[in-house]
Amino acid sequence: MALLLATAVHAIENDTTVIKNARQVMVITNDSLQQVKVLGKENDDRYVYENTIQLVDTNYVSEERSYRDLKAIGLELNKKGCVKKHSNYLSLNFGLGVSAPTNVPEGMDLKPMKSLEAMIWALYNHTPFKGKNTFSAGLGFTARNYGLDTNQMFTKNGSTIGLGTFPEGSGSRSSRLSIGSLSVPFFFSHEFGKKSHVSLTLGPVVNFNFGGGSLTNKYKTSDEIFDYTTEATATGIGCRPITVDFMGVLRLYGIGIYMKYSPQSVLKTDRGPQFHALSFGIFF
Repeated sequence: MALLLATAVHAIENDTTVIKNARQVMVITNDSLQQVKVLGKENDDRYVYENTIQLVDTNYVSEERSYRDLKAIGLELNKKGCVKKHSNYLSLNFGLGVSAPTNVPEGMDLKPMKSLEAMIWALYNHTPFKGKNTFSAGLGFTARNYGLDTNQMFTKNGSTIGLGTFPEGSGSRSSRLSIGSLSVPFFFSHEFGKKSHVSLTLGPVVNFNFGGGSLTNKYKTSDEIFDYTTEATATGIGCRPITVDFMGVLRLYGIGIYMKYSPQSVLKTDRGPQFHALSFGIFF
């Protein structure tokens, strides 16, 4: 009875720690140690509470502490050293593909392997905790060009783009339209499967096109090498100043295959041949 009374008095004297809305509670027990660890609490995801009881011979040593984990900022390294998503994080994305325009007018021969696209975007991503959906918005740079078959060349008459042919007997022919853009993507992504190795991303990309684009023609004759590029002026080649693409990315183990299409023509209606941007490639 004396022992029970002493134990009861000891319990009354101990402090009570109350942690509301803990994010995770871990209890670790073995023959000589018991540890309780609580991660997060109401209005503070970085809070950590630890209580450790260690048996030493017939006695025990108790240690209690609480602190804020400064590493809990939305990025966490897993066992393989990869970045694991919690709720909010930044990502740097790269894309490289080829352009295969649609609605190309008859007689215009655009070549996909001469029409390339490159992207470098920074995305801000929000994923609800333990969720499989991610909402993203970003900012970055996109470069696109549209190259013709070696028998054709772009021409510029005043402010209008047309089609012509290279001089007879010339070599090393190259003719392309180039457009640089400040891109603002808005994406929704969903991960499939228990381990989420497959995901699908969909959304629009708003492009603010620089300086109206440029035209470059290169060819070589027996006497001279010609390399002509239009200046990046306010009128340029007459590409639309703002365009919207619709983009989809299918990812498998982090590597994505993308397709991007714009329902708007690349050039303004009265400035040259009308065709629509379509591209596909890799995205990671």
